[in-house]
Amino acid sequence: MSQAVACILGKYATREVRVGDCIFDVVAYNKKKKSFRLVECKLSQTVTGIGKAFGQLAAYSATIATRADEFLDAYSQRFQVPMPLGEWMEATDNYRRFNIDFCVALTHKACREKLEWLRAMKKVLPDVGIIRVKPDGRCSQHIWRGKIKDAEVTKASTIAVKIVR
Repeated sequence: MSQAVACILGKYATREVRVGDCIFDVVAYNKKKKSFRLVECKLSQTVTGIGKAFGQLAAYSATIATRADEFLDAYSQRFQVPMPLGEWMEATDNYRRFNIDFCVALTHKACREKLEWLRAMKKVLPDVGIIRVKPDGRCSQHIWRGKIKDAEVTKASTIAVKIVR
C-alpha cells in the first residue's frame, strides 16, 4: 500500500522514514508549495484500526515539531541527492515551521464500508485527508457516496507545525 501511495505523490516521496520511535509510512515534499505530505497507511477495516491511523498522525506532528533536525536528516537520507540547506530553510520558513498535509491511506473496502464513520471522523479532524487505495494498487483522492464523487471528505488541509526548540 505504501508503495502505491508513494508513487502518486511524485519523485520526492519516500517510504519508512524513521524519527525516534516513529516510522512514517510515506513522506513526500512538494517543492512548489514548500510543503510536506505525511501519510499513514492502514490495511485495517475496523473503526479502531482506522482510528489508530488518525491518532498516529497527532503523535507524528508532535515528533516532527520536537525533532525537526532528525526529521529532515531522515527524510534527506532516503534520496541519492540531498537537498541544499537553502531549500530546507525555504521549506521550513527559516527553521520556524513545517507546512504539512496529513493523510491516512485506507483500502477501498474500508472507505466504502466505513464512509459515514469517516465523515464523522472528519468533523473531529477536518484537516486530515484520506487516500483510497484500490485492490489493484491505484490510488484515488475521492470516495464514492452512491453515484456522487465525494472529494470533500478526502481533502487534506495544510497545517503549520511549529518547530519547538
